[in-house]
Amino acid sequence: MGDEDRGPVSLAEKLDRLFQERSRERGKSLSANDVATDINIRAGEQVISGNYIWQLRKGKRDNPTKRHIEALAEYFGVPAAHFHDQQDAGSGGAAADRADQAPELLEAMQDAGVIAMAARFMDMSAESRTAVLEMIDRVRKLEGLPDVGSSTGNGAGNPMGNTGETWRTAR
Repeated sequence: MGDEDRGPVSLAEKLDRLFQERSRERGKSLSANDVATDINIRAGEQVISGNYIWQLRKGKRDNPTKRHIEALAEYFGVPAAHFHDQQDAGSGGAAADRADQAPELLEAMQDAGVIAMAARFMDMSAESRTAVLEMIDRVRKLEGLPDVGSSTGNGAGNPMGNTGETWRTAR
């Protein structure tokens, strides 16, 4: 299987593919300025610049805000999760792991609130991530939900079974 068969991996690749598809639909090339202008007109305010969209498309920037993701998703007619659902280029990575997850977990991972939490969570120190997970476990207990903190046997109460460094997506 060639690289073209695995689908886009990075935000830049996904965005570039959307640009190419929309350009084919229009019958002419679509520029980052065209997209930014349309998004800003629809919003009635400055939401995003053509330069920033170009940087995202070329991989020069790779950490857009939730508002930028939502605006781009709406423009291209895709769910915002389209930009977050990273595929792993190697074998046995995150994409392979997700195939074995329960359908409820996969559905929750697509939820914008879960994605927003994960985005905030991934840049924290290991100590802060552990503290947040402990708080989540306490809230789950208050709500009468089952304990998931010690099921992996990792000793840190981390249901993801890692120290958080693997939360970062390949960029």
